[in-house]
Amino acid sequence: MLFAAGANKHEAILDTLTLTPFERRYRQATLDLLFHNTRVHTHLDWHETSQWLDTPNIPTRLAWQNQRLIGILAASVPMEGTCWLRLIGLADNVAGTPLIRALWADLGEVLREMQVYTVALLIINDWLADYAPALGFAYNEDIVTLRREGYDLPERHKSGVTLRVAGYEDLARLVTVDQSAFKAPWQLSEEDLRQARRIATSCTVALKDQWIVGYQLSTLYRQSGHLARLAVLPEMQGSGVGGALLDDLIRRFLKRGVRSVTVNTQSTNLRSQRLYQRYGFERNGYDLPVWVATP
Repeated sequence: MLFAAGANKHEAILDTLTLTPFERRYRQATLDLLFHNTRVHTHLDWHETSQWLDTPNIPTRLAWQNQRLIGILAASVPMEGTCWLRLIGLADNVAGTPLIRALWADLGEVLREMQVYTVALLIINDWLADYAPALGFAYNEDIVTLRREGYDLPERHKSGVTLRVAGYEDLARLVTVDQSAFKAPWQLSEEDLRQARRIATSCTVALKDQWIVGYQLSTLYRQSGHLARLAVLPEMQGSGVGGALLDDLIRRFLKRGVRSVTVNTQSTNLRSQRLYQRYGFERNGYDLPVWVATP
């Protein structure tokens, strides 16, 4: 597909773009573009970009000028009509606005064919905020980060559940719990959870009558722990399951001498924030805005 586009005198001129899907033979050119340029965005998830590019059927568009790759725009695999803009790369010496608009228009056609109705974008880098409005994205909410330090813990509440370490045979049930507990685009796919389980320092499940009703998954970097996921079936929320998982996790970290733990949650998820605050978590001011658009 061809697009005509212009640029100002301070930037290289975009005469004609050729837009193509991603193919395996373009893998190295894509990695080179992402490595050598500054306007690059990768979504915060469990996959390295080099690994993620090998995922089949990901919605991706590449922009070429004179057989040189100058742009990429890719979405995550859609779930329930929603996806993330997972990967953006723009060559530094090219006018960004016409380039990303052309990529977005072409990717939008692909997403509409896949019945995607909402696309979310996590604004990690400041430069993204300059381009997002031109693509129709608008602010939706924030992801907030909370941190706790020290050894103090509140009194344990009875939850009626038992806890154990998760096994790989539990994966299918974890997917069910996760996708019941969260709405799109916050759900994890089976492949996301499989990869997260590989990387996790700790993954435990809560059982009610021998049935998994919740789980937590956390990581450890040096002497700081991070609660990466806490999910409880909707019908069990508010019954102490999340607190039991959180309490057990913090105690596991403390046994390893880890006193600092962080967690992310949505600014609109007040129930989770109340739970974390009860355990001494406080917002640390590191918030990331989430913008959404219709393709």
